[in-house]
Amino acid sequence: MLPLVLVGMTVAASPAFASCLQMTVAEAGALADVVVYGTVTETRQTFAPASGVIRFQPVRFLKGTLPGEVEVYLGPSRGGAITSVDYTAVMRGEAHTLYLRSAGDGAWETNACTGSHAGAPTPDENAFFGTGTSAPPAAPTNNMPFVLGAVAVAVIAVATVLVARRRYSGPSTLTTTSP
Repeated sequence: MLPLVLVGMTVAASPAFASCLQMTVAEAGALADVVVYGTVTETRQTFAPASGVIRFQPVRFLKGTLPGEVEVYLGPSRGGAITSVDYTAVMRGEAHTLYLRSAGDGAWETNACTGSHAGAPTPDENAFFGTGTSAPPAAPTNNMPFVLGAVAVAVIAVATVLVARRRYSGPSTLTTTSP
């Protein structure tokens, strides 16, 4: 009896994709604001059980466009509690084809039911969307904090040397004479 209960609990506890309706590429594409192929550049790890958030760099747009690298919530709770339809994209450098909807404030959302998947667009997606358009190259990273830090370290080093020289320069070579 116990094995049957355990099997029943396993089946009942794993409906991750059972709650998703099977959609064609055309149906999934119609529901998405943007369909894009690209790579995960950053993952946000949290200690609390929450759905994931990634940074995503587009490589090729199949539908719509994005302003560059964007933040993508991997579940309908937008970083809140984990749901049965959260999408899995947790490795930096992984390639994915994402079906995105706007989450407001420049962020985007996908989940396991939208049509998003690991890897390049499928032949069905290429047939429906065509080859798409290439995304512009990624903007260079902002190195200004590092430059300011290096300048501050250099100023501190020069000031330390000047103070040390003045303090330890020895007796003055100037002599005074009295009349």
